[in-house]
Amino acid sequence: MLKPKMTFYSALCVFSVSSTAIAADSDSLDLSLQELMNVEVTSVSKQKQPLSNSPAAIYVVTSESIRRSGATSIPQALRDVPGLHVAQIDSQKWAISSRGFNGRYNNKLLVLMDGRTLYSPIFSGVYWEVQDTLMADIERIEVIRGPSAAMWGANAVNGVINIITKHTADTLGGYAELGAGDVEQGFAGFRYGSTLADNATSRVYVKGQSRNSLEHYPQDLDSSLVEPSASVDKDNDWTHLQFGGRVDMQLETDTSLMLSSDFYSTQMQQASHIASMVGPLYREFNTQEIKSDGFNLLSKYTKALSPTSEYSLQTYYDYAKRDEYVYGFRSETLDIDFQHQLLVGQNHNMVWGLGYRYIQDNFDQSSVMKNNGSASTRTHLWSAFISDQMTLVDNELWLTLASRFEHNDYTGFEIQPNARLMWQLNEKNKLWASIARAVRTPSRSENNLSVNALNISPSAGIPLVKTWVIGNDNYQSEQMTSYELGYRFIPAQKWSFDTTMFYNHYDQLRSSLYGTTDFSTFPNYVSQNVPFNNDLAGHNYGFEFSSIWTVTDEIQLKLIYSHTQNEFDQSQSQNTDAPKNMLSTLMDWSITDDVVLNIVWRFIDEANILNLNDLSNKTIDSYYGVDIGLHWQLNPNITLSAFGKNLLHPAHLEYEGETFQFPYRVGPSYFVKATLTF
Repeated sequence: MLKPKMTFYSALCVFSVSSTAIAADSDSLDLSLQELMNVEVTSVSKQKQPLSNSPAAIYVVTSESIRRSGATSIPQALRDVPGLHVAQIDSQKWAISSRGFNGRYNNKLLVLMDGRTLYSPIFSGVYWEVQDTLMADIERIEVIRGPSAAMWGANAVNGVINIITKHTADTLGGYAELGAGDVEQGFAGFRYGSTLADNATSRVYVKGQSRNSLEHYPQDLDSSLVEPSASVDKDNDWTHLQFGGRVDMQLETDTSLMLSSDFYSTQMQQASHIASMVGPLYREFNTQEIKSDGFNLLSKYTKALSPTSEYSLQTYYDYAKRDEYVYGFRSETLDIDFQHQLLVGQNHNMVWGLGYRYIQDNFDQSSVMKNNGSASTRTHLWSAFISDQMTLVDNELWLTLASRFEHNDYTGFEIQPNARLMWQLNEKNKLWASIARAVRTPSRSENNLSVNALNISPSAGIPLVKTWVIGNDNYQSEQMTSYELGYRFIPAQKWSFDTTMFYNHYDQLRSSLYGTTDFSTFPNYVSQNVPFNNDLAGHNYGFEFSSIWTVTDEIQLKLIYSHTQNEFDQSQSQNTDAPKNMLSTLMDWSITDDVVLNIVWRFIDEANILNLNDLSNKTIDSYYGVDIGLHWQLNPNITLSAFGKNLLHPAHLEYEGETFQFPYRVGPSYFVKATLTF
């Protein structure tokens, strides 16, 4: 916990030094257990605090664990986080969720990178295939399971993923990587960091990647669709190019400024089957090359007003364009966020802030219909939050009360309170509890867009039925109340475990249970209009467990397990239940001073989803796999690595995408990689 005697001045001055020192002191294994528990995280309370004293279900993916895993993209780095369901859809698309409700457009997980939100307000999800950076530049990924809406706002319902990149002072000099394999056809990255002045450092980077198609899974389609689809090019290959840079400046002893920018261009092949007026199947099969481009600009100004008071002002602009037949769009986001942290007396550590977000989008290039007749909309979000961490008993008991207040153009005023209690029983035992309310606000698609999702063939005198999913301007926010209890135990210097139990109740969940029939176009066809509504509720509960055991100075083991029990009506349009059981075991073995072996075995239980092709229930079978990474440090500047992914199990379906996309198998793959520092 932050102690009143700590000054913001000193924190500003030693930030880059402490980060470098930790990296320099780390041995051939990952961070030591003590270092890991003392890693300062910011996602829980928007201020630095040791991971071990954070009253939330938080897990940190370190830069070293990313390197060991061989992850070439952010979703791959999240594979073995407790409570996180990570499923690959095809070569480029991913479904990622915390504690259920998974989907390509998972609408209850907030994702951030250096404070910039990656969550799309247009379809309530994250386009993971365009959210990237040079993996070697990631300092850590903080993952919170459970609600964090009091600090981060609406849509941080089931969790927050906060990707934090390294300070430029920690990336001086050159770095290059080159790799190739069967699925990972080729990837390369380059970064160079330099000192601009005594008080300013910078870096620039470029990253390119090409990924081969995954295998089509025709058995998963309705038998009437297999033959026509056989003639369709089912390629789903993916190429991505991204470049950018960052500058960090210490303007004065108590003032810092960070500037960053990223540009990306992605091309993807997508085979799809969409509603058509042409019989006999009334479904059109086609292959489309999707292109997505975008860029962002981010600045963060931080100033310490006194030894016990600091404020920051962050601003970013984000532009995205996606050329796609069904869901093509352009969007622009401008976000301004002010935050002030101060110590009040000896027992109150307060943080408060104000925010404004402006979003403009345009669907001119899309086939969706706009209910209000306008292809473009402009929305505004106003927000404020306050948090007070109170010391009830010195060095033993802390209570945090927080709430966020927001006003959006779709549902108006929303309030999201949270209470967290942290109890340090002794140095080895820590207990925490949380009660929170969070909401998931509507996206534009749920408010004023319509999509011809399905056409039903004529039969027995009934004409063709065109099924439309209709946005509803009366659609309300989904609500969740969460109860969590966590326990951390460090019985010895080389062993620890962290467990969390949770119960989540959901209300006003999205539904598409009934609609109206429009006969105005009879006898050619009739339209079945199915609007979004808030008619469903449900709950889930479970527990998550992670343990680290440093067996020897050369071997470290990790065990990660999650159990979730779901009580939901599958007729809701909420996609995937959380798998009941998920288990990962990880081993890092420093065979010699120069050779390191990393082995991961994981098991993912079966999961139920709503098959949107025919509105039936479907089960994704359970699967397991083994990842192996071998690293050889040829000399202090050159490392050679070889990786095998998803081994010891045949190609399998991990997730089925939205209604119009084909399913694909994820199978064993291999690649090699070389890195150079200079």
